Amino acid sequence: MIRIVPVRACVALLYMAGVISLSALPGRTVARWGFTRLQLDLLHIPMFTGLALVTLWAIVASRKQRALLVFSALALFAAVDEILQLWVPGREASVADFLRDALGVLIGIAIAEAARPVAVALRREWER
Repeated sequence: MIRIVPVRACVALLYMAGVISLSALPGRTVARWGFTRLQLDLLHIPMFTGLALVTLWAIVASRKQRALLVFSALALFAAVDEILQLWVPGREASVADFLRDALGVLIGIAIAEAARPVAVALRREWER
């Protein structure tokens, strides 16, 4: 059974809105930030790692179901985000950016799985 925690889901949705807002900025605006092309490309990874972590936090399900759901949903979100950039002046859709987004999601899932034993131990302590 999959359950979504509403307040946590709102945090994930706000994060997604932030990602879309950044993607909707014209290329000229992004260029003023002074990042190199490589830096901008690499920022996809931590941005989607964070999104994966927040989204995982919002979903209660078995580990496998949750990971599969989050990866599928965020990969679809990343694809739509890239496609939307086709209509933003000075921006372009990129398969490479999509792949970096997907890598970020996988890293987020891996971090959550690696931190799971610590979270379980802390939860046991709090329940005492």
